[in-house]
Amino acid sequence: MRKIYIITGKWKYKSIYVINHNKLKPTMNFIRANLFNWLTNNLHMMKCLDCFAGTGSLSLEALSRNALSATLIENNYHIFIQLKKNIMSFNKINISLIYDNIINFISYTSETFDLVFIDPPFNINNTLLSQVCMLLEKHACLNPNALIYIEYMANSKNLFLPSNWIKYREKQFSYVTYALYKKNN
Repeated sequence: MRKIYIITGKWKYKSIYVINHNKLKPTMNFIRANLFNWLTNNLHMMKCLDCFAGTGSLSLEALSRNALSATLIENNYHIFIQLKKNIMSFNKINISLIYDNIINFISYTSETFDLVFIDPPFNINNTLLSQVCMLLEKHACLNPNALIYIEYMANSKNLFLPSNWIKYREKQFSYVTYALYKKNN
């Protein structure tokens, strides 16, 4: 088992334990720092959705920086159990951890979100990424002016996003492209 850390905020340097699992690829510190620099002034009172929670680092970082709440979805049992242990080590945290598939969750939730993290297992065709993005819009899971963070393989193809999502920022680091979109109403 290895550790990653919260970068800044009220839980700066707090550890998150990461199990060794071939489907788990925590967002690199450099990318996480860059993303949260983009979001610095926008996090206060945001409701977050972490579609493929994994380590929970994106949601925990947002909460550390004063996001209002986070809903984390994870469908791998072993990763879910470790994530549950990690969350229990944080005090007074407004978080919902759900053991489910994000496609199922989107179909039944009545909640809406201000900030969504979408970093699914990498696939050159971006099938799951595109499907989740389209379903979030179809099922009205996003509040007006919601921000959507996506992460995918730099050399991948067929990224289909809702037409009302406007690219706000995008960067590439090594084999990863990461971008922040804003829902245009």
